[in-house]
Amino acid sequence: MTLRPTTLGPTTLGPTTHRRGAAGALLAIAALALAGCSAPAPAAPSATGDATERAVPHGYVEGAAELAEPQHLLTAVGADGEAHLLDPLDESVEQLGALGEVEALTHDGRFLAATTADGVTLVDTGVWTVDHADHVHYYRADPRVVGDLDLAGPVSISSTESRTAVLGGDEVVLLDRDALGRGELVETGRFDAAAGGFATPAGDGAIVARDGAVVVLDAAGTQLASEPCAAPAGGIVTRVSAVVGCEAGAVLATETDAGVQLEAIALPAGTVAELRPTGFGMRAGRATTAAVAGEAGFWLLDTRERTWTLVETPVPLKRVVAVDDEAGHVVAIAADGRVLVLDEAGAALGATEPVLAAALADPGAAASLALEVDANRAYVPVAADDAVLEIDYADGARIARTLSVPAPLHLAETGR
Repeated sequence: MTLRPTTLGPTTLGPTTHRRGAAGALLAIAALALAGCSAPAPAAPSATGDATERAVPHGYVEGAAELAEPQHLLTAVGADGEAHLLDPLDESVEQLGALGEVEALTHDGRFLAATTADGVTLVDTGVWTVDHADHVHYYRADPRVVGDLDLAGPVSISSTESRTAVLGGDEVVLLDRDALGRGELVETGRFDAAAGGFATPAGDGAIVARDGAVVVLDAAGTQLASEPCAAPAGGIVTRVSAVVGCEAGAVLATETDAGVQLEAIALPAGTVAELRPTGFGMRAGRATTAAVAGEAGFWLLDTRERTWTLVETPVPLKRVVAVDDEAGHVVAIAADGRVLVLDEAGAALGATEPVLAAALADPGAAASLALEVDANRAYVPVAADDAVLEIDYADGARIARTLSVPAPLHLAETGR
């Protein structure tokens, strides 16, 4: 884990001013708790197979190809549990396999956690990014269904380079991530947790919400730090810190030279309970995340500035994702089924037709409604049309492509 401390700022209402220049200076727990790039590379057998050894190229990962560009894949899972991998580059579709009836799907940028009636199925999509701040590695390997964990939903999954934390029901399971990438489930720890909260690895231990607090645990489960957090719900890892949603706002977990620092970021005074955030959405590797604010609009949480901003919208939202780009784009699914593009002050920049109205009218589909956003496009599944819509949010919510895939109910974009 290699995070840098940041300076606290006030909690404010109104538009937030973002510092965008030093994106590499503050690193997220899940993305950048990495072995340093300056470490000596291990040796590997020579290409000829004799006893001569050669140095492995920097960034080498056994069994994976390192490529020059991000390897994005969309995993679409239907109501019957059939999973398909869709490559947006060439629109090819590969059948991954049957996962059983999937109730929810989440991911950490590479691995999927699919909640079923029998537990949690882990899937390696075979594409991922390793961000070392001053440079980035892009990898591709063979996708596969790894196996099942005996956990209940709802589920969150978060990874560092060495560990993966899967939260299900009232337990967090820590897995060896190298082994997971080889198709093996190797547990390194298991801790009690608050259902519906959030967990992420921290060294060989974890950051977990439980017993009315966010706690830092070592590998043996010994508590190293604690910060009150009533009714934890949802969480995410930004480029700066891990975020756990709480009744009064959020707790941020940031690694410093002295260890993981926990700090509460309270919602603005007078915020009613109905507006508290219970889920977060953001473009991977950024510092600002968004959350639905009841029926009023959405919250922006800037984890650099430690500020909440309440942005009101004319229609209630069901999903919201902060792009955190120079234009301040925010992409949302409105309660009427339109995909909206807004700026950070709530001004409308574009909208689709109500392409998701049928999904929102179906309680099952509405509960699993997905919105995936990367640096250029947003994606939403439309099961009734056997399609995933690719939306250009920088061009007024224009539907750039309709990608064909069988009855997508759940959707995850990995490789980011």
